[in-house]
Amino acid sequence: MTEAFNGTIGHLVASLEEARQQRGGPSLLSPMTARLPATLADLGSSLPIGDANGELLDALRNSPAFPETTYAGVLANDPFRLADDLLEMLARLGCKRVANWPSTALLSGELAETLTHSGLGYREEMAFLTQARKRGFATLAIVSQPSQLPLAMATKPTQLMIAAGLSASVDTSPSVERRELQVLAQKIKAEGKAVWCYEHDGVAELMAALHPVAEVVIRHPQAVER
Repeated sequence: MTEAFNGTIGHLVASLEEARQQRGGPSLLSPMTARLPATLADLGSSLPIGDANGELLDALRNSPAFPETTYAGVLANDPFRLADDLLEMLARLGCKRVANWPSTALLSGELAETLTHSGLGYREEMAFLTQARKRGFATLAIVSQPSQLPLAMATKPTQLMIAAGLSASVDTSPSVERRELQVLAQKIKAEGKAVWCYEHDGVAELMAALHPVAEVVIRHPQAVER
């Protein structure tokens, strides 16, 4: 049984219209990952299954004003768009808040190593958030393990959100992964930041361990409401 969450529920959304339907609640705008099954969405930073930023830019065009509690999920390691150009396009479309989503933070093993060696890893995502902050964007940094937190904090993020790494369901025992996530949550609190979490049905049992300390849970649209 998962533990009931008594904080604020937010959602991964595919459009600004959906974000506005949250009536002031937090949301993460990512058209590509919102339409994918949650397990594929977790891999969205590494699979050639769509143009995440292209879909994001399309969603921002001719749309309502950007809600104050919405972050735009940006594929920070876009191989087809320079970070400065992408941030300029987002700013022109009224976007004021960005997150490194989908994120390589969730990846591990050979896949993560390959992306890192190719200059498409987590450090590059954090470099994107640093640029975004310098340009006046609010930022949501995605983290999945304690070792990533110093890199994330160095970007001076507005907010941080914990997402369970893919190893949670493959290589690592649930008890070990649960303890690691709890350590990460406590470290975030020690930095004076609120704890946000991302969850879907595949990791709901695991993420329930963070509900007592989390202020916000962002759910994939296919997640069962609990």
